[in-house]
This record gives sequence, C-alpha cells and structure tokens, in this order.
Amino acid sequence: MAASAWRVYNEAKKYFLDDTIPLTTAAVRMKLVKGTDAATVSNYTRSSFASSTGTAITVSGNTTVRTPGSLAIISINASTYAFDSADVVFTLSAQKTSILYAVLGVSGGKAIAWCKLTSSGTITVNAGSTLTMTLHANGYFTLSGGTT
Repeated sequence: MAASAWRVYNEAKKYFLDDTIPLTTAAVRMKLVKGTDAATVSNYTRSSFASSTGTAITVSGNTTVRTPGSLAIISINASTYAFDSADVVFTLSAQKTSILYAVLGVSGGKAIAWCKLTSSGTITVNAGSTLTMTLHANGYFTLSGGTT
C-alpha cells in the first residue's frame, strides 16, 4: 500500500528554471484527488494547478485543502539537492472516499507534481479523521548532476 514517488509535471521543470515557479518563495498548495480522475492528474503535460485537479476532494468548501508553504532546499549530498516541506495533515469534517492522488501546485498558478497515494485500491477517510502525508526523507523531488 505504498505511495508512488512524486512525479514532476513537464511544464513545471521549465517554470523552475525561468523562475515562474520560485520554489523557495511560492505558496505551495496540496490537493487530494479522486481515483476516477487518473487521466486528468497523471497527464505529464499539465501546466495549470486548476487543470490538474480533476474532481478534487472538498474539505470545508475549499478544494485547496492544505498548504505545506514554501518548499525548503535540503542537501542530500554534494551534488544533489531536494525540495521538502513539513508533513501535510488533512483533517476531514465529512467522510471522503475514492481518494487516490495528491497534487502539488501554486494556488491560482502552475501545477508542480503529483503522487499516487496507494498501490492498491483507494483511500477512505472517515469524518473527523486525519490523513497525514509523511514525506520521504529526501523530500518531494531532487535535482542532481555534476560531480561529487
């Protein structure tokens, strides 16, 4: 029942380099998305955060459900850096079913990456319960190259 690695949208890579998405200062958002929207979420050509959400899970009337904040840069080794944030906790006031994806993006802006939350079935979260996104020790994704 492990989550997949975060997958960066093609356009996001360009936006990182031209600073359209300033990773260390942008207000990053995370959305939960139903499993019925696989084609919408996992299409690598997505560029808009709104267009990557499919049927986002609504929490208290807001589909932008959690803000990990700006991503921090952490050093993995001399030639590899990662983008990380605090773990993200969703508290749901009503039962939500068929959750399968999480999508990162900039509110009102660009899509960054997506993750499939489980390898088997979908996730149901009961009313009043929480879903905690515990990030890998190496963050969401890494940039590497050069020599160590």
